[in-house]
Order: sequence, then structure tokens, then C-alpha cells
Amino acid sequence: MKRIIAAILLLALTASSGIAADLPKLRVGYVPEPAHGLYFLAKEKGYFKEEGVDVELFQFGSAAEGVAAVKAGKLDVGTFGTTAPLLFISKGSEFTFIGGMMIGGQAIIARPERLAELSGKDLKVYKGKKIGLVKLSTGDVIFRGALKKAGIDVKKDLTFVEFGSAAAVVEAVKKGAVDAGLVWPPHFSLAEKNHGLKVAHYISEFYPDYTCCRIFAHTAKVNSEPETYRRFLTALIRAYKFYKTNPEETVQVYTKALKIDEDIVRNETYVKKVADSNPDPLRKGILDFWQHILAAGYIPQDYPIDKHINTAIYKQALDSVIKKEPKDKIYQQMLTFYKKNN
Repeated sequence: MKRIIAAILLLALTASSGIAADLPKLRVGYVPEPAHGLYFLAKEKGYFKEEGVDVELFQFGSAAEGVAAVKAGKLDVGTFGTTAPLLFISKGSEFTFIGGMMIGGQAIIARPERLAELSGKDLKVYKGKKIGLVKLSTGDVIFRGALKKAGIDVKKDLTFVEFGSAAAVVEAVKKGAVDAGLVWPPHFSLAEKNHGLKVAHYISEFYPDYTCCRIFAHTAKVNSEPETYRRFLTALIRAYKFYKTNPEETVQVYTKALKIDEDIVRNETYVKKVADSNPDPLRKGILDFWQHILAAGYIPQDYPIDKHINTAIYKQALDSVIKKEPKDKIYQQMLTFYKKNN
């Protein structure tokens, strides 16, 4: 009995002194690009702690490394494209998609003297061309899907040249080894600024609102700790509202976190709006993406991907902010978007 009373007194003293109890922790992996900026906002503005979750961010240079870290239990949350986690899932990894971070964002770059040749809104301008890309990147999969929808045979009508990194693709375009290259932010902006290359097209011109980086976690952890992930997503939803309504401060936060030029961050995030940092799971987009991976022959057989998508936790998070601010326009827009895409 004395021990119980002592424990109660200790809790009371802790509360009265303002010392917060330990928050559930999440180790979150991401790649360094402006479209992953909701993490920086949620951290900087204190949304994670306000929602009751302690988030530690870890930067990775590639999707493969990041997903491997999730699989090894070194991360609780991964944000690494759509392709890599889908491939791991198809091979038996128990991952579950719970949200998103980036919609769109990939661009086709070329030397300035090739722009006239590649201009226009028809993908047929790429017939007979040699395109550099990183195999299994989001741009690779979505561009193939867009070409197929346009009636272009990806095996006969053009040539893909594979490289190990976006930087290598940029270098190949610069040297004229390929006619154009497919890269993601901020690589196309850096290619324009540092090498004089130009964006010929954004993939979203041909394929609007396609899914890029998704938020996923171990299925067992999602099932055992849904409230932790709900808090996490609630903070990101609040960060999304800030990103939509406070552009200048958002640019400053992103620039500080990424340590890249402020003008690149502003241009990609608000001027050209090349990608949308949206935490929506985009269930229909993931399933559509899966079909493009199958069509490209990257997976030998179909797999029940839908059972690895959990939209309920995100919806609970969205409902929680709407309950507090039912007339907020941003949150209502997010609800409409959710209903359309999930």
C-alpha cells in the first residue's frame, strides 16, 4: 500500500513540476528533398510533441537503403518512394502503408538546344529517344505507365539507359550520352542552376496526381500501436495546413533543414509547385502504381497489395482535427481529397 501511495505522489509531483511523461517514440526515415518538408514543419512547430509523439528523423540517400533499415527494425517509419516498399512487400516483408508525403515531382531534363525538339504536350516527342533514368525510381515506373497510356511501346519506340543515381543521370544528359533524363527534386533544379540544363516536361503534365513517396511501417507495429501512428499523422496533417497557409516561413524551415538554396526550395514548393507534400495515403494511387510495376515486368506475379494499405488511421487523424476546427477550409479540402482517392 505504501508503494502505491508513493507512486501516486511521484506522479503528482512530476505533473505539478511540468515534467512530461515519456512520449511514444518513432524513428522516421526520409530522403532530402523539399517535398518531404512536412516532417521538418511538424518538428519545428512542435506539432509532434503537442500530439503526444516523440519523432526522431533520419536522412537516407536512397530508397533501397531506407527500406532495408525499416526491414531491419532500425526505423519505425519509412518514407521512400512507392516502388521499393512494394517490392519488399511482394517478397514477403510485412509492411503497411499508412500515409503519404509526396505526390508528383519527377521531371524530364535535357540540354537547352534539345528543348524545341522535345516541346509540346504529346509524349510522342520521346519516340526514338534515349532516356536516362534510375531503374525502379518513381519516375521510371510512372513514365512507363504514361507512355503505355499514350499508346507508345516502351520496348520498341524508345530506349531506356539505366544509371545508379540521379546525379549520374544529370551527368549523362550534360555530356549528351542520352537525349533526356528522368530525375526527381531537387536534382532537376540543381541541374538547371549548376549545369545549364532545362526541364523539358514534368511527368504530372501527362499523369496528374500520381503517388510518389509513401509512409509505411511494420504491420505488427501498426496493428499494436495504432494510436501512436494516429498522433504521428495528426501532426503531419497540421503541418500540411501550415505549409498551405504560411509559404514564407515554410520556405525558411525547409531551407534550414535541407541546406540547399532558398530559391530552389521556393521555386519547387510554391512557384512551379512541382510536387504536393500531402499526407493522404492515396490508396487508389498505390494500387494503380502496382499495376504499372507489373506491366513493366519488375514483378513476376500479382500480389494482394490492398491488404497492406491501412487508410483508417489517417482518417481517424483527419477526423480529429476536423472535430476541433470543423469550418477549416484546408481540412475540408483534405477530407474531399481523401474520399476521392481512398
